[in-house]
Amino acid sequence: MKVKKFKIAAMGMYMKRCFIIVFCLVTGVINAQFLPGELPVKQGIWDYPVKPGMEEWKQFNSNEAKVNACQIPEEALSSLSTEDLTDLCLRYPLLWDFYAFNSTNDGLDKLFRDFNGIRELYKREDVSIYLTRRYLEKIQSLSFLDDTNSSLEKGLFVIYVSVLEGLLSRIELQNRNKENLKEVLQTLVTGYEGKLNYVEYFMGFGLQTNFYSRAHVIAKMEPSFVEQLPHREKNAALYSGMVADEQTVSVIDELSYQLIK
Repeated sequence: MKVKKFKIAAMGMYMKRCFIIVFCLVTGVINAQFLPGELPVKQGIWDYPVKPGMEEWKQFNSNEAKVNACQIPEEALSSLSTEDLTDLCLRYPLLWDFYAFNSTNDGLDKLFRDFNGIRELYKREDVSIYLTRRYLEKIQSLSFLDDTNSSLEKGLFVIYVSVLEGLLSRIELQNRNKENLKEVLQTLVTGYEGKLNYVEYFMGFGLQTNFYSRAHVIAKMEPSFVEQLPHREKNAALYSGMVADEQTVSVIDELSYQLIK
């Protein structure tokens, strides 16, 4: 299986489309009447009492106030199945905080630091099952970007896919068994190939999360991987995902395909 090669030199031709999408996200998502990647709420499952679009939400005057309003009560947190908790995390009203930083590391750290739901999710041994399932559902519906949906809706779709990739990067090796990481890496490769078919939407920040996530999963499966990177542990792929050289792309792509055989 061969991936269509990503060429660093091709990035410039798509930056205008990327800028438009980013602008729509920054100016539109905060006041959106729906949540990033919103999923149906099952009857009887706890849901956020205050959401974007509500008058109460508009009254918050700080990010900290919004964060505090989104915490899941402990009694609900302990009773949620991993599947329901996953969906609740993907409805987190501040999911877009992931993009508040230049570094993917910092964006993820903020989500984990701020939200008790995500911290609880990663204590569950079956977290990778439900995150990869949700990710594949989105990758299998990339044709959404072909339809006449608004720039904001398409931008939210891109956010959802890329945040899921970021979350997948934090899956850990379980019980010294690399199979769960192999499945995550296979899923990310599938996503990478899909994104390259819609590169005008995913070029730049949309691809960086895939490089970042694959780099972190590979590093857990193959610790010597970092030694093969230009600048090693200081390589941007491990911090922001912004890959600026062909050698890094080649190392990540080649090892991705070797490790999923």
